[in-house]
Amino acid sequence: MTTQLCWDHIDIAAELGAGTGVITKQILRNMKSNSELYIFEKDDEMRKKLKLYFPESTVCEDARHILTSSGKEEESLDAIFSGLPFANFTRDLQREIVEEVYRALRPGGVFVAFQYSTQMKRTFLEVFRTVEIAFVPKNFPPAFVYTCEK
Repeated sequence: MTTQLCWDHIDIAAELGAGTGVITKQILRNMKSNSELYIFEKDDEMRKKLKLYFPESTVCEDARHILTSSGKEEESLDAIFSGLPFANFTRDLQREIVEEVYRALRPGGVFVAFQYSTQMKRTFLEVFRTVEIAFVPKNFPPAFVYTCEK
């Protein structure tokens, strides 16, 4: 999910649905030392742990409010990573989050989403300039990684 990006051009990023922080560790390992990471997690307990584990990052609650939570202007983030379970969301919530992601990304910015189906392909294609899908058979269960460019 994090290996195919050019990290030299990522100064401001966000992670949506960070959970226990497994992918967060990889993101921070790849980011430059002066970069900013905004971590979004809805679950209160997980959010508290993320604040403890990643004190150098800003931990926020709601992925529908990336711009207001980060205090950034529209089109200012270089990359957004997502482990959100879009298949569990209503169509309206899916659309709301995807549109917020698009607004938050700078032109040429990337959105990388880890999913267990190709259900979101049409939605991503409606919004992003390019959408690439990679199948990850070694993951359990096997998964898809979408890389979308604004």
